[in-house]
Amino acid sequence: MTYLRRIIALALIVASTAPALGQPFNNESLRNHPKTLQTFRDVIKTARQATVRVLNDEKDAAFGIVVESNGWILSKASVLPGSVTVRLNNGDVVEAKITDKNDEYDLVLLKIEAKDLKAIQWRDSKETKAGRWVASVGVADEPIAIGIVGVGTRLFQPGDQPPKTSPGPNSGYLGVGLETGMGGAKITQVRPKSPAERAGVKVNDIVYEAAGKKIVSHEDLIGTIQRFKAKDKVLLKIRRDDMDVEAEVTLDPAPKDLFGNPQERMGSELSIRRGGFPAILQHDTVIRPKDCGGPLVDLDGKALGINISRAGRTESYAIPSEHVTALLRDLKSGKLAKKVELGSVREDVILKKDGTLTNKDKFDKQRLMMAPKRYMRIEEVKLTANATYIIELNSIQFDTFIIVEDAAGKQLAADDDDGGELNARVEFRPPTDGTYRIVITSFQPSAIGNYSLSMRRQVVEK
Repeated sequence: MTYLRRIIALALIVASTAPALGQPFNNESLRNHPKTLQTFRDVIKTARQATVRVLNDEKDAAFGIVVESNGWILSKASVLPGSVTVRLNNGDVVEAKITDKNDEYDLVLLKIEAKDLKAIQWRDSKETKAGRWVASVGVADEPIAIGIVGVGTRLFQPGDQPPKTSPGPNSGYLGVGLETGMGGAKITQVRPKSPAERAGVKVNDIVYEAAGKKIVSHEDLIGTIQRFKAKDKVLLKIRRDDMDVEAEVTLDPAPKDLFGNPQERMGSELSIRRGGFPAILQHDTVIRPKDCGGPLVDLDGKALGINISRAGRTESYAIPSEHVTALLRDLKSGKLAKKVELGSVREDVILKKDGTLTNKDKFDKQRLMMAPKRYMRIEEVKLTANATYIIELNSIQFDTFIIVEDAAGKQLAADDDDGGELNARVEFRPPTDGTYRIVITSFQPSAIGNYSLSMRRQVVEK
């Protein structure tokens, strides 16, 4: 392998000096020129055999890594809200079952009916350093792209990564600096003439509730504010010294410079989820969002981690291998999912439906915690008293909100995505046998898009 590493290094040097030698390269980045990528064929050969394409509703959504030869596959969770299938290296497309997922790392473990698959070989990411070459693996003979480690494995620090969800052009603006404090989001800065300053918000305030939502971190407050638009009013509940105070903030339009340098989006599309990961390995490989989920390997072909996000113009993130392998046992057991803790649990699927929320789905009346102009659909289901039902609404196109009502339209339960994740989840125990209404809607006014609704009944087997 030492000989191969020398050949690759020589090829990269020749590629980087080719323009001076008059070589006829095209306008693509030299490191990703086809002739350069071909030198990495042997490097990724083994890892490529352990990489599959993962599809959501029959469309390419991510890559996946075979972690055990009998059909266990790891991929990116947030891009798989619908029906999940896997395309194997031989071209076969097979159904995949979601065993469990971890929202913090944005990882999901899938199970397919297969055997004798090639499993990935891991290497501790701490063995690599900034400046080392890495390759992002897909299902082709050549890597998706090659790059260099920018920053070695590091744990999350406030401000070290983008927020989990970045503000859109219509998001409201509060005008504060934040970090996670004791019991909520701590205000570290109040910008002059901002909505926060006008409302009397002060540095060192701890925001523990916003718009009726509990706030336990700065990410919670960011995610909540981003759901509102300019001129919307948001009530903040604040702990200031030993007092509890309230501040009603009228949001402004987001300043143009809030979205950073427009060049951040040059070079490639960015992922929807771009930050907030507990640990990352940063590299400068240019990968598309739908090409995340595959392995990032060193020059020995060992996986240093799983590509999880295209985060900026010059940075992509991978979840480090040692964090991935530490999660695998719990993911495989389903331990991370919310379960009834008494006896063994079987979940019977009683409803699974994909649909589209459109501007033809009119809102028929005012509901608790809801403002006008929120489109909705209703599914009616017959439920059994005191049974436990898990209802989930997933979308990557709008901010999901579930409401459970009785047959007369009285609200009994509700949940939005709770802090920025595009996934609403309700655990519901009907008080009586009968018909109940599941309201499919969004936290944001006028939001539309595709969704996936599922409802499962938990049966405890003693």
